[in-house]
Amino acid sequence: MSMTDAEVARMDELEGSLWWYRGLRALITWAMNSHAPNAVDILDAGCGTGGMLKAIGDHRRGARLHGIDLSEASCAFTRRKTGAQVVQGSIDALPFADASFDALVSLDVLGYPMDRKATLRGFHRVLRPGGVLVLNLAAYQWMLSYHDVAVGQVKRFSRSEAKALLREAGFEVLRTTYWNTLLFPLMALRRKLWPSPEASDVAPFHPIVDKAFGGCLALERRLISFGAALPFGGSVLLMARRPHA
Repeated sequence: MSMTDAEVARMDELEGSLWWYRGLRALITWAMNSHAPNAVDILDAGCGTGGMLKAIGDHRRGARLHGIDLSEASCAFTRRKTGAQVVQGSIDALPFADASFDALVSLDVLGYPMDRKATLRGFHRVLRPGGVLVLNLAAYQWMLSYHDVAVGQVKRFSRSEAKALLREAGFEVLRTTYWNTLLFPLMALRRKLWPSPEASDVAPFHPIVDKAFGGCLALERRLISFGAALPFGGSVLLMARRPHA
């Protein structure tokens, strides 16, 4: 099951403004600047509607940006938004040559139906020795809910599970942390106890709520940038490297 065109269109409409996407972009931009400051050839595997690639391009003039997504609608949005080289395809069968990229980001994609071990082996293959992977995943399988059904996800991850998968694929794990920690109790209540809507949680929020939620993520990002590893949260962030040898 993949994301519907309606969900793709909703993502494109809101990813420039919604607190969640703002927080995710800021966190990934920090991770890239911290662990892959000199990366030029960059792939977003599962690029969605292009918000992350646009943010990377805005921060890295001269970077050569590439994207891949299973949805042709997503690919079209990304091409228009970024000018990146974007191909339609599955991230568990990457159509790129070995050692093509300095850095690879993949955000909330590994939970879709796919061969996850083949996907991570492919990430390892297309990265150059010393290349960096920045991976964001939805956390905790017990949190699977109507939201995941609406966007097509079937799998969520613990930090230890994700680290084990990366090491099995040959990566050196550099840093891991949960995040979306402060709001996690509200997220759990919303996802598990309230009546389930048909659509995902990708929807506009009242401006005051949006600003407050965004402030929570900004505080967490600051803590993470100071070296904190948050103990739980709605997502897990991992940074890893393809070893030189």
